[in-house]
Amino acid sequence: MRSQINARLKLRQIEIAIAVAEQGSFLAAAHALSITQPAVSKAVQDVELIVGHPIFDRMARGVMINPFGRAVVERGRAMLSLVERLTDDIGLIEQGQAGTLVIGALPTAATSVLPPTLGRLRASNPELNIRLVQGRTAELMPQLESGKLDLIVGRLYELETAHDVHRETIYHEPISVLARAGHPLLDRPGSAGAELGRFGLVLPSLEQRLGQEIDAVIAYSGLEMLAAPLRSTSISFIRELVLSNDYVTILPRLMLAGDLGRGAVRILPVPMVSGSRPAGIITLRHRRRSPSVGALLAALRDHLRELRATGLLDEDGASPDTLTGM
Repeated sequence: MRSQINARLKLRQIEIAIAVAEQGSFLAAAHALSITQPAVSKAVQDVELIVGHPIFDRMARGVMINPFGRAVVERGRAMLSLVERLTDDIGLIEQGQAGTLVIGALPTAATSVLPPTLGRLRASNPELNIRLVQGRTAELMPQLESGKLDLIVGRLYELETAHDVHRETIYHEPISVLARAGHPLLDRPGSAGAELGRFGLVLPSLEQRLGQEIDAVIAYSGLEMLAAPLRSTSISFIRELVLSNDYVTILPRLMLAGDLGRGAVRILPVPMVSGSRPAGIITLRHRRRSPSVGALLAALRDHLRELRATGLLDEDGASPDTLTGM
């Protein structure tokens, strides 16, 4: 019985049976559905053959539903409701307002631009399911290529191998010297660079690509005289150390954008020679960009406009002094 119903019962037949139950006759159901009475009779007969029982008792002036018919109608209404919801879901997915968006996030993006961006996206697309997978480029690229990720957001490092990908620069990640609000160096803006060595320095680990980049920036900026830094693979640890001590750090300023916006962290006036450090998204060339990806990009661009308005992000995205090729 189950296999027969699964294989043969059609939604249109259920819809017609429900109309007969609601209208009380084949003729009235035909008028309501704008089809012929023979078509209604045929659909009901097909349902009865499939379930193995009459679903209506024929009366002199119409029909009366029986227990088998009530089961068909009650379950049928639930099925049609699910189909209607499926239709609505497909429409929302087409508009980028539903479905699932899986984002690969590089470390800097995961702690800087993505949290407020995803807050915006959630507010405008409350039915959209969002998953975030954090990792390094080498870890995320295979997942993008296999279809597990819709896109990757973050620093656009040069790819070590050729991939069928599109890299789109949307912003840049300037590197700055950062310290807590009230740090002694903020009272000596003209000599902050010369006096950095008096204070502890905490930096990302050299095992991380970011740590290697920052060390290159320090060298090009002429700050090699700094004391041996404390290093950590944890940005959360670096942040807490800076907030609770006179330690200073050198990071992409967007990594502490929330603290900068709240005034808990300040940018020290130390000139830094760094490259433009492009950041943005990586997608597969052959994959059609889904509306949910478009909605994410719209939310990201809105957030970046706010950052530029507050001065936390330069208009051209680069540091005041740039070094070509970094």
